[in-house]
Amino acid sequence: MAPGLIADWALWGKEPHTSSGYGVLAAHPPGRSAEFNAAVHHWSPGTPEPGDPLPWITIGCARGPDGAGTVGVFLLDGTDGVDGSNRAIYRINHFAVPYAAIGAAGIGWCALARAAHTAAAGLSGAGAGPAHLAFREEDLLVTDVSANITPRVSELTRWLAAAAAHLLDGPVAVTGDRHHEPFQLLRVLDSVAALLPFGMRSTLSAASSTSSGSEVPMRLYWGDADGSPGATGLTLSGELPDLGELSPQARSYHDLLIENWTAHGGDAVVRHLADVREPLDISGPEAHARALEVLEALDPSLAVVQAVSEGQEVGADRINQALRTPGISTGALAVLAGKALTDPDTGMEALAPLMSSPVVSQAFRDQLFDDLLHGRTDVARRDFENMRAALTSTGRSLDPLDEVLAGVMDEVRARCPQGVPDPVTERLLPAVAPFTEGTMRFTQSMLRQVPGLAGGLVRALYEQTDPGVLVRAWLRWLCGEAGPERRTDIAGSPELPLLYALLSSGTGPAEADRKWAVSHPEAAARLLEGAVVCGAVDEVLLPGFFQGLLGCVLRSPSTADDAPTHSPLRRTLDRPPARMRPETAAHWDVLCLLAGLPPSGFLTLAAAAPQPGAAGPSGRVDTYVSALRAALHPRPAQQHATTVVHLLLDQALSVDRTTGAGPGQAGRDLTLRLSDWPDPCPRIVLDAVHRLATEAPHWRETPEDQRWLPRIADRLPRLRPVIALREVYRLAARCSGIPEDCEKLAVQACAARRTGAENDQLAAALQAWAAHGRVGERVLALLEAYELAWTSYDATGRAAEEREHLELALIRGSTGHRIWSHYRDHAIGRQARLKDELDRQSRQCDREIARLRKLDSLAARTRT
Repeated sequence: MAPGLIADWALWGKEPHTSSGYGVLAAHPPGRSAEFNAAVHHWSPGTPEPGDPLPWITIGCARGPDGAGTVGVFLLDGTDGVDGSNRAIYRINHFAVPYAAIGAAGIGWCALARAAHTAAAGLSGAGAGPAHLAFREEDLLVTDVSANITPRVSELTRWLAAAAAHLLDGPVAVTGDRHHEPFQLLRVLDSVAALLPFGMRSTLSAASSTSSGSEVPMRLYWGDADGSPGATGLTLSGELPDLGELSPQARSYHDLLIENWTAHGGDAVVRHLADVREPLDISGPEAHARALEVLEALDPSLAVVQAVSEGQEVGADRINQALRTPGISTGALAVLAGKALTDPDTGMEALAPLMSSPVVSQAFRDQLFDDLLHGRTDVARRDFENMRAALTSTGRSLDPLDEVLAGVMDEVRARCPQGVPDPVTERLLPAVAPFTEGTMRFTQSMLRQVPGLAGGLVRALYEQTDPGVLVRAWLRWLCGEAGPERRTDIAGSPELPLLYALLSSGTGPAEADRKWAVSHPEAAARLLEGAVVCGAVDEVLLPGFFQGLLGCVLRSPSTADDAPTHSPLRRTLDRPPARMRPETAAHWDVLCLLAGLPPSGFLTLAAAAPQPGAAGPSGRVDTYVSALRAALHPRPAQQHATTVVHLLLDQALSVDRTTGAGPGQAGRDLTLRLSDWPDPCPRIVLDAVHRLATEAPHWRETPEDQRWLPRIADRLPRLRPVIALREVYRLAARCSGIPEDCEKLAVQACAARRTGAENDQLAAALQAWAAHGRVGERVLALLEAYELAWTSYDATGRAAEEREHLELALIRGSTGHRIWSHYRDHAIGRQARLKDELDRQSRQCDREIARLRKLDSLAARTRT
C-alpha cells in the first residue's frame, strides 16, 4: 500500500427530494458527528455560483478528542440530486487528520486535498472504518509547490513573499482569475504558506474559493476581502503588494526571506521552512518572532545583516556567530565586517579566517584608513593588533593583513597632503609590536622603497618608552634578511642599515666615517640622532665621523644664528644624550656651538654623578678640554675656535638668576684649563671671568668660588683688580658703620686700589654701604681709615692724594649728591667743632697765662 494518512471523516449533506436540512449523513467514528457538523458549519466557504469550478477546498484546524491538533479537509462538491424544493444539493466530504501525522509526512495542502478527494469517492455509509489518504513521495510539499518556487528571485517570488508576510499580520484574500482548476488555486495558497514555517499549518486555515461578499473565517483564501474585516486583499496577477502596510516584524520577515532566497535559492528556503514542523500558532503573540527565528536559522549571517541594516542593536556574540556561518555571502560579509570593525566588543577571531576575502580585507582596510585619517590611532592600533593576534593564534598567514596595511599606506600617500605626518608609519606602527622577520613583506617592501617612510617610523619610535629596544627590533625586521654585516638599501634613509649594525654589534659601523658623513650630511645627522636616542652616541661620534659632520656644518651657508631649526643636525643636537664620554661631549659641543645651541655635552658632563672607578670631575674636564682642542685643531675649524670657546665659557660661567648659583666645579676647572691655551684664549677667559665678577650681582659665591678666583687671577694678572673689587663688594655687603668695620673696608679698598682698581670702581663698590645709617659719619671714618692705610703702605705723601681721588669719585658717583652732601656737611661740622674747641682752648690758655703772671707779681710783692 502506498504511504498514507489515517483520517476520521464525515459526509455532510441532505437527503434528496426531502425538506430536511443539511447535516452529517455518515461519519467515522459516529460519535464525532456533532463535532464534525460544527466544524463544517464553522469552516463553510459559502455557496458556489452556477458554473464555479468544483470542488471548493477548505482547510481548517481543530482539536481532536484527545486534545491534539487536527487539520480538517473540507471538499464542497455538487450532486445530481435536488431537495424537496427542487434546489441543487451540495455535499461536503470532511476528513480530520492529526497534525502530527501531516507534519511527519511533510505534505502540503494540495497533496492532502488530492488524497482526500480520491478517498471521498470510496466512502461508504454508516459502519465504515477510518479513511486512508494515500500519497506518493513526489507529493511532499517541497515538490508539490516547486512550480512556483523559482531558483532566483522573480516577480512571483516577490508576490508570494509579500503574501506570506501579510499572512503573518492577519487574513489575506487573494483575488484574480478564479476560473482555474480548484487544485491550481489551492497550490497558490499552498505556495504562500510554504514561505512560512511548516508548523504554522497546525493553526493556519485556507480556502480555494469563497462566496463573494460573505464573511469567512479562513486566514488565507481566494475571494473578496470586503466581507472580512481586517483582511488584506492581494491580486495575484496585478501589481506587487504594498510592503508599507506591513508591521515592522512582518517587513523584517519579508526582507530576510528575499535575502535568503537571493543567497541560497528558492528550493533551499522552502526546504528549510518545511523542515520546521513543530506546531506554531500563527495567531499567537509570538508568531512573528518565532517565524523570524526559524528563518534566521537558515543563514544567521543574513539575519544579523538585516538587523544591522535596520539599525537594531546587535550583540558582538551574534555578529561573531554570523561571521562563522559556512558559505556566508559576499554581501553579508561586507555588512558584518563593517559592523564588527566598528564594535569595540567584537573580537577579530571570527573575522580572521575571512581576511582572505576581498570584501573583508577591503572593509578592514577602509576602517583602518578612516580611523587613522581621523586621529583614532588607539582604535586602529587595537583592531590591527587584535587581527594580527587572531591570525597568529589560528595558524594563519599574516599576508592578508600585510596587504591591507600596505594598501592603507599607499592610500595615505595618495590622499594625505604632503608634509602631514604619516598616520601609519608615525602613529600606528610605533604603537604596535615590531613585526617578526620574514613576515609583512608587502609593508616591508613599501618601507624600503618609498623615501621617507622608514625614516619616519624610526623617528616616531624615538618618542616611545625604551626606544633603543624598539628601534633595534623594528630594524631587525626591516633589514634583518641581509643581516647587520650586509647592507639593505632603504630609499631616503641610508643611515638605517648603519644604525642597525651599530645596535646589533655595539660598535660603530666602519662605513660611518668622515667620507660617508660628507657624502650623506643629512643621513649622518639622522644616524647621530638615532645613536643618541638609543644610547650609542659614544660609538658613532668618533673623530672621523665628527670631522665629516663638522665639515658639513662649516660648508653650510647658514650661520649659527640663522641655521634652520628643522634641519636634521639641528633637530639631532636638540636631543642631548643622557650620558657620554668626555671626548664625545667635546665633539658634541663643537657641533652645538656652531649650530647656535648651548653646549649640552659639557652641561651633561658637569651634571654627571661620579661613577665608581671612573675619573672624577676634574679628570673628566681634562679629557674634555684635550678632545676639544683636538677637535678645533684642523684648519677648517681653527677659524671658529674663538667663537666656540667664547660661547662655551658663556654657558660654563653662567649664573642662575633664581638661586644665584654660579659655575660649579666643572665650569671652574674648564676656565683654568682654557686659560692655559695659547692666545686668544686667555683673553677670552679674562673677558668671561670679568663679566662674571662685574655683571652678575646676583651671583652667590661659594667658598670654592672664592678660592678659585685668586687662582685664575694668578694666571691672568689683569683679573686681580676685578677680584679685589669683588672682595670690596663682598665685604661692604656685610660691614656696618662701626670703626672696626670701616677700618677693614678701608684696608680692602686700599688693596684693590693698589692692584689697579679705578677710584670710580671703588666708589661704585662703596655706594650701597655708604648710603646706610649715619652716612656722613661712616664715610668720614672710611676715608680717614683709607688715608691711614695708604700712609702705612706709602710714606711719600700719596695718602692724602689717594684720599682726595676717592673723595672726588664719591662725588661723581653719588646719586643726587646724597652721600657726598652728607659726608661734606658732617666733615665741615666736625672741623667747625674742632675750631671752636681750639678757640676755647686758646682763650683758656690766655687766661692761664694772665693768671700765672698775676701770681708772679703777687709773689714779688710778698717777698718785699
